[in-house]
Amino acid sequence: MRTKDTTLAVIPDRLPAALFDSVSAQLTTIVSLTDEGMPEVHSEPGTKVIARLAVPVTRARLETAIVLQQQAVVLFENGDRSRPIIVGFIETLQPEPISPAPPGDRSPVIEADVDGKRVRLTAQDEIVLECGPASVTLRRNGRVIIRGTYVETRSDGTNRIKGGQVQIN
Repeated sequence: MRTKDTTLAVIPDRLPAALFDSVSAQLTTIVSLTDEGMPEVHSEPGTKVIARLAVPVTRARLETAIVLQQQAVVLFENGDRSRPIIVGFIETLQPEPISPAPPGDRSPVIEADVDGKRVRLTAQDEIVLECGPASVTLRRNGRVIIRGTYVETRSDGTNRIKGGQVQIN
């Protein structure tokens, strides 16, 4: 069951202490989500069961944990391995960027590996995509600069060049 802000239902704030008397924590990964968005974890090798949540978490966060195969900390209610409860996630440090920021630039380099239908990047002043001597720069004033040692455009349909003024060479 999800609440209005897409945070999944959680176990009540106060649980009886006797509930976890003979239980130890286990690390596992979330293997899938049910149609209702509840996480499924491996309880025994080859067996997956629906886990309840003791932490507020969105469906998107759970999907990210699945993709990254992030470990979750699980307790079992009264030691019953068919009743897992996720009480947290093992967080990892972000990897260091492969290429450092240019000298004098103290802004962090952020890397993203995105596998979605749409990616939107926004910035207040400028966005630069750069690879070797090639770059695409988008500026706040609307200016787009494309640079490279060889620039090619191809189109199966019409390839239009429009502008208030068009200069070639």
